[in-house]
Formats: sequence, structure tokens, C-alpha cells
Amino acid sequence: MKKTFAISLAVLLSAGSLAACSKEGTSTPSATGTASTAAATANPAGIDDGKELMNISLMVPQYAEIGPSNDSPLIKKLNEKLNIKLDLQWIPGASYNDKISVLAASNSLPDVYRIATQDYMQWRDKGVFMDVKPFLSAYPNLTKELPEAAWKELNGKNNYYGIPYYGIPHLFSMFIRKDWLDKLNLKMPETIDDFYNVAKAFVTQDPDGNGKADTTGFSILINPNGTFGNAASLMGAFGLGNEWGLQKDGKLIAMQAQTEELKGFVGFLRKAYAEGILDKNFLVMKSADARNKLWNGQVGIQLINPNEALRLDLPNIKKNAPQAQLEQLLPPAGPTGIRATQTDGMGQTKVVINKNIDPKKQQRILKLLDYLLSDEGYDLLKEGVEGVDYKKKDDGTFEKLETKETGNLLSINFIRRADKAIQLHKYNDQTYVKQVTQWLDNNDKFDYPNYGLGLAAETDIYKKINLTQMNTKWMSSIARVIANDAGMEEIDKAVSEWLKAGGEQLTKEVNDIYQQRK
Repeated sequence: MKKTFAISLAVLLSAGSLAACSKEGTSTPSATGTASTAAATANPAGIDDGKELMNISLMVPQYAEIGPSNDSPLIKKLNEKLNIKLDLQWIPGASYNDKISVLAASNSLPDVYRIATQDYMQWRDKGVFMDVKPFLSAYPNLTKELPEAAWKELNGKNNYYGIPYYGIPHLFSMFIRKDWLDKLNLKMPETIDDFYNVAKAFVTQDPDGNGKADTTGFSILINPNGTFGNAASLMGAFGLGNEWGLQKDGKLIAMQAQTEELKGFVGFLRKAYAEGILDKNFLVMKSADARNKLWNGQVGIQLINPNEALRLDLPNIKKNAPQAQLEQLLPPAGPTGIRATQTDGMGQTKVVINKNIDPKKQQRILKLLDYLLSDEGYDLLKEGVEGVDYKKKDDGTFEKLETKETGNLLSINFIRRADKAIQLHKYNDQTYVKQVTQWLDNNDKFDYPNYGLGLAAETDIYKKINLTQMNTKWMSSIARVIANDAGMEEIDKAVSEWLKAGGEQLTKEVNDIYQQRK
């Protein structure tokens, strides 16, 4: 076991180092260009009268589904409405960030595109992205339909260099095999002790009835950046911060420095690992691995997007277990009663406009984005084109039509309102809509805020340290404790080393910014 763990640990450290090298080696886009925003600031509405046909290049990541092509009915409607000609470029999601870097290096970035947090923060202050804040009064839908908190994320007080690609803050939650609970005559877990006992029963009492000891209680992930995945509810239960916690004295503390809370959480995982309740492969597992174990009937508790529980996860589970039932598992209460669900930022990903294009084109792009969040535009964006993506039936209900392209994919992958029901449509069965809505509403009850969200990247020390490397080294020590390869005293050592490596100064500077912006 120790030999296997050592190999896994080496893989983890290698992944962290590669991530760090990627970050340090990313090209910086050229900040040269002729665009001037002074006139637009003085009179934004007068810069572009809309009469000139404009070609606009728009780049967005694509995953499993096929998005609308440039000659699709949806794009034709947008072109006609805005007097534009969209050059829509769908880039495979797995290579999207690399594509951005290549285009940046050749100074050929598109007019408007989606960008990930890391690249946004690296280039934000280097004259690459248009500052849209001075113009927002002319485009009311952008501020009406996107919350101020999302705009502020990763931005200072005076500039907004990107439009938030809205992320649902409480999207994921744990689900449990209800049929396994029923078979073993167990109640839905309410506390962290209940959670442990149910997970243990899933391992020891043959919940699938196949006579084999082949089931796991639950799994967590170790991310390449040295953080935990699939573990927010368990971390929160023990009082650990969601990256940055708020102390009673009003100061922020990094999760990596919460010694006592870490001992509670890590002790819980250590015991679960020793008893075979925590998946033995947690150190090298990926999200897809964890999901496949749920689908294959190997684990009974898993983090799921409620939008996909009935549409994707349950059908795949039923292929092996036709009697399977999934039910949302509310966050278990920790020793002091804390209950937390995974809570993410609302504006960590941005839609950015190229600063170095003609100001008239910049304004036309803002008109496009503003229209897409209007009532008319958002219906088109989210639902697709009537008669192509869906149709209205005689009884007043709607029916989805089969198409090669997914008309509403721009609302999933590019821009959307602060809409928790982004994946629920007028043509969905209303019983399904009601169930998913209830699950999402349940998530909102257990907010687990990151009080220092995005602030680390604002600090001076952030530019001097390698936070990914620091966190990965810290995590390697924590993981050794979980796997019973080091004693609990290793936690004190890991915290001390993290603070000395730059964590102490980082905490000070994050607190300085936090106090200034309160």
C-alpha cells in the first residue's frame, strides 16, 4: 500500500508542477492597437449608429453537443437583428485554453471570446481587454440581468475588463442511492456521523445484493492545483473555509492554515480510508472516474449537477441496476451544526472584448451582448428558434425538435442571465422542471461562501510565489495523513511550511484588500 501511495503522490506532485509551468509559460498578448475609448466614454450611444454591416469574430468552447453554425437559423436571426455577420468559432473545450494562448502569441485574438480565470488575471491589466464599465449605462440589460457581485469578481473598483459568464453558485450537491438505503433499512443521513455510518453500511452490508465486497462509501478528489474536489460539504461541516474563511475577529484565514479544523476533517477522512469507506484511489481519481463508479454501481454517494441527475446519471445507473433510485442528500450537519453545499463564484469566467479593435465594433458587440440578455434575445438564446429547435403544440405546450445543432448552446457555453434554470426549458416535462428546481432551491439554503474569492490574485506576493506549487506540496502532506502514511502531527508541519513559503504574507495582503473593499 505504501509503495502504491508513493507512486500516486509522485503523480500528484508532477501534475501540480506541470500546471505551474503552464501558468508561467503562457504567452502574453500584444497590447498594441489603435482603438481609443475616449470618444466612446463621452458619448457611447453615438459611436455606432448600427447602419454599417460589421463582421464580428466570436470564439467559444464546445464540448459534447454541436453548437449552431454560422449559417444556422439562430445566427441568421442575430445577424439580421444587429446588422452584423458573426464568424462563430467553436473550439473543442479540451484545447480551448491552449487555442487562446496560440492566438495571443500571434496577436490574432478574436473580437469577443470567453476566457478562463487564470488567463483573465494574467492579462487583465496589460491592455488586452476592453474596460466595459464606462459604457454600461447605455446597455441596461447587462447590469439588470447580471448581479453586481458577479461583475466585481476578479475586478477592481474602477474597471470591469470582462462581462461575467454567470456561474450558478450552488449548482452541485450530493446524491445518494435511495434504493440502497431502503434495502439496508437506513434513514437519510442528517449529521456527519450519520453520513459516516451510512457510507460504512454501503461498504460492509452488500447494498447491491451481488454477494461481493465491491462497493465504496464515498469518494473525494485531489485536484492538480492542490485543492480538494467533491468534498465541500464535508469540509464545511468541520468548519474549514471555502478557500478563505472568516474568523470571529473579522479577518480572513486560508483553509490551508486552519490547523484545528483540518485535524477534524482529515481525521474523518483518515478513519474512512482505513476502514475502506473512502475510495482507496482518491489521490489519482478524476471527476469522470468518480461519476463512472456511480454509474457502475460501485459507490452510493456522489456529487452531481441536479440538472443531470434524472437526465443523465440515473439512466446510466439503471443500465446496470434497473431498480435504482437517486435522491438528493442535503449537506450533513457537522459537530457544531454547520451545513454547507459547494459554493462557487458567479463571475470567475469572463466574456471579454478585444481592446484593440475599432470602437464602433466594440459598441456593436456590447449591443449584441445586451440584446442577448433582453427578454426577446434571451428567449432566443436559451430556447433556440421556434420551428427549428422546438414547436408549440395545439394544447399550448411545447415540444423539442430533433436537430443536428443545439440552438441554445450559446446560453450554456457563452453568455447567460443570472438564471438558475439555465438548463430547464419551456419544452421540458413540468414534473421534471419542478423536481430539478426544488433541488436547486435546496442548495441555496446552505451557502458556503469564499470570503476572499479572487483576492489572492490581486496581491503583490501572488506574483512572487507559485501558489499552485505551495498548495500541491501542502496537499501531499495532508494526503499522506489521510492514507495513514504519516501521523496527525504532519498537519501542523504542513500548515507551518505553507505559511513560511508565502502563505503568511499572502494572508496579510488578502486581508488588506478585503478590509479596503468591505
